[in-house]
Amino acid sequence: LVAVTTQGGGRINQHFGHATEFQVFEVDASGVRFAFHRRCDNYCVDGGGADDRLDRVIATLDGIDTVLVARIGDCPREGLAAAGITARDTWAHDYIEPAILALYRERMTQKQAITA
Repeated sequence: LVAVTTQGGGRINQHFGHATEFQVFEVDASGVRFAFHRRCDNYCVDGGGADDRLDRVIATLDGIDTVLVARIGDCPREGLAAAGITARDTWAHDYIEPAILALYRERMTQKQAITA
């Protein structure tokens, strides 16, 4: 499962701290499929992050391996990493499905390199 921050238009175009919902997609060898939404309070309030809100966002992302975002600050990135969730801004402003496929291919290539 991969979560995405988006303001619409099929793109990864929202800052992590402004997200009040995450679109969650399933990805495997047969492709990318929208699975569901997860709603939460946004992390940023009045221009800064709130630790209690980050805890709630992390709880909202339970079971999610990776979050694709347009931008994310160091503090929330580190908080997510401590919870075992990778935040990536590699595909900021790209279309969602191709970005998730690129992530999947990257992970499969890494697995093959490890087993080789």
